[in-house]
Amino acid sequence: MSQQPTFFNRIKRLPIPILVLSVSLIGLLLGMSVWFIVSATRNNTKGNEQVTVTIPAHGTTTPAKSTPVNTSVSPLIFGTNMGLFNANDQVLTSGPTRSALQQLHIRIVRIPTRQNFSATVDLAAVQAIKDIGAVPLIALRGSQDPNVAKVLADDTRMISAVNQVFGTSTVYYEFGNEDDLNGVPIENYTQRWNAVVPQLKHLAPNGIFIGPVSYQYDHDNLTTFLQNAQPRPDMISWHEYTCSLKDPADKCLTGIDKWTDHISDARASLQNTLGKVLPILITEWNYAPDQTIQSNGLPIDDGKYNNTQFMKSWTIKALQTLAANRIFASMQYSCTNTAIPLVNNNSTITVQGTTLQATYEQMIIKGQQPAPLAGAIQSPSGTTATTTTNGASVFSFEDGTTDGWTSHGQGIASVQNSLSPTLDGSHSLQMTLSNSSSKDFPYITVKTSGLAHAPQMGQTITMYLYLASNSVIITAKPFVVDSNYQWSMGNTQQLTPGNWTKLTYTIPTNLGKQPSQIGIQLNNPTGSNISCSVNLDAVSWS
Repeated sequence: MSQQPTFFNRIKRLPIPILVLSVSLIGLLLGMSVWFIVSATRNNTKGNEQVTVTIPAHGTTTPAKSTPVNTSVSPLIFGTNMGLFNANDQVLTSGPTRSALQQLHIRIVRIPTRQNFSATVDLAAVQAIKDIGAVPLIALRGSQDPNVAKVLADDTRMISAVNQVFGTSTVYYEFGNEDDLNGVPIENYTQRWNAVVPQLKHLAPNGIFIGPVSYQYDHDNLTTFLQNAQPRPDMISWHEYTCSLKDPADKCLTGIDKWTDHISDARASLQNTLGKVLPILITEWNYAPDQTIQSNGLPIDDGKYNNTQFMKSWTIKALQTLAANRIFASMQYSCTNTAIPLVNNNSTITVQGTTLQATYEQMIIKGQQPAPLAGAIQSPSGTTATTTTNGASVFSFEDGTTDGWTSHGQGIASVQNSLSPTLDGSHSLQMTLSNSSSKDFPYITVKTSGLAHAPQMGQTITMYLYLASNSVIITAKPFVVDSNYQWSMGNTQQLTPGNWTKLTYTIPTNLGKQPSQIGIQLNNPTGSNISCSVNLDAVSWS
């Protein structure tokens, strides 16, 4: 509901008045040359053998009814909405507010597309999201305005701003915002989707398009949309609230239980209608949609928004429920300028904000995640998945970024987040090899500094690589680099085309220093000037 003011019982939208390691190039090249010569002569050792996982990849050779294996909680459930009621939005104008959002580990931010805003404001909003390290979800204008030309002009303006800031990165786009609440029948919404979304896809070739963005879950609306939407949505979304501000606290808490019923029903509808389950987003959530700011600048005193115990209990239960259902992403409403923010107008973090932060650190950093509910894990063929990734993946790329992985050497044209193929969740890291010959040994690395639990000597690193079924021969080798620039590498393993190949490497206990980087070296031992892609997913250690 972040685009348009709506009916009196949902007037929550009123605004407040407002570390790359330094090394000599010659030394690095010399060290790498020695490493490649030595490592090429090494034999396989116990504990580093190749294991092929015969799970087909989502979006490639997968049967029609397949969906990606999603065993871990997506970091993107820790998202929020930006109000952007005007050019003076607090996120745009306050550095301390942006710092607070970074502290909260916000991974995705939903931004509304406003009528008649300037391109300068759009750019500022999108740049603010990039500055805090989050992924953007853009709520485009949908079917409420009968002036299609004006809607397209506003959406084009916003997409242009996104393209300038995020380039070829994956960006999420919702078509509309609670159009059903504003009196638009789902048939009309779908007709507008069919007319406009194909044009928007040309403007945003890396965009993921999402609908129907309902103000609450509606089985019939979702089914009608899925049956008639052309093109089919990449993902689906709706909003979840639990009570009115007039209701007692226990009703607001128990109302969260209905979210699981809605998610389960949506997955069944997707399977029955499309033959597969698409990722689900809850792009607005909070306890009461009608809690709003009064003329005195304070929320309505409902006995809940200023009740620390209630706000903690409600927020923890909400996040635990979203996590246990393994949805793709969710966004609290909203980060600032509303009655139930994450950050107050003086840039201090609220109770709901600190609770979200603590829950992120527990689930994502410490890996203490709730078990998935029945139906939350979807295996590629409708059967039980047979892979394990040593618990929660440290790198599963669900935030839509490269997570700090960078390429080195001749032969890797690009490294980017990808939606296909995937193993753990709905994203992976894709390396595009171009003009690479048998004499090239390009590699990718990521720094371990900043990780809550960096790999240690004696631990085993596990990672999965996918090579397209029609690709040439590609080999891969995991390695680590310690803080003295000493390299230690595993065994060369040939990737199996058309499947995920599991690579493991046990870090030697006699390594000079703890690893400061981990990486993967790639090579085509027989060809020249090759061009293909290799995807990385589910990187972990234990």
